[in-house]
Amino acid sequence: MTNMAGITGITGIVWEVRREMEGELRRRVREAIADRPREWLVEQLLDLAVAPGLPAQRADRPPAGRATEPEDEREARMERVRALSLDVGLLRRYVARYRELTRQALVEGGLLLDPPPKGSSGLIGAEHRTPAGEALLREAKDLLHALLFGDEEAGVRLDRVERELLTLTVPRGKAHAVSSVLRAATEIGAQGTWRDPRGAAHDERAPNTVFQVEYGEVAEELVGNGVAACLKLINELEVNEQVLYGRMENVEESTLT
Repeated sequence: MTNMAGITGITGIVWEVRREMEGELRRRVREAIADRPREWLVEQLLDLAVAPGLPAQRADRPPAGRATEPEDEREARMERVRALSLDVGLLRRYVARYRELTRQALVEGGLLLDPPPKGSSGLIGAEHRTPAGEALLREAKDLLHALLFGDEEAGVRLDRVERELLTLTVPRGKAHAVSSVLRAATEIGAQGTWRDPRGAAHDERAPNTVFQVEYGEVAEELVGNGVAACLKLINELEVNEQVLYGRMENVEESTLT
């Protein structure tokens, strides 16, 4: 190992350690991918070669449409989803409860601590959420995942009879807050101005990420109500937009088979 006694700055020390570890890192990566399928390797190379040039892909943020959760965290989410044992009756109670949780109610209830003004460029960080607020945010994301992707194997007992399409627009710099929950969604890069039909907040030509995901709806259309309630709460606790713009529409008139 190089003698680092003459290196005084922390940046120089880190750089030197990284340089010395480069060979070991390459060896371990090579071993880790040696048995991966050829198609998987091709896709990874295409992502590296093509994605940086696409509008939706930026090096300064995690790829918004791809799962960013480690495997153990994804497994933990699935365990929590199964523990929900979600059915129509429970979904009604969640929707009613979440609709009451406005920004003011979250602050007064001790779930949010001095959050930044709505519409700020950054997310609401963990330092603005109490442990109860952190748990509520995790619950809302788990419920959203259950509503969009949950089936009987995941403990979700909903009789889905129609196909619906959720289109969600999120500022690109904030998209990673929901991308892990929407990991099976299609990501579409978008840049431009959208106008809030209620006039509360207009996008000033900010770069956006648009997510689209199909999900199954029940006869009472409660899933859509639940998705809207979850997104509203996630916005209040983390995303922090004036309006988190989402649209749900029927995909086809025929029922699910």
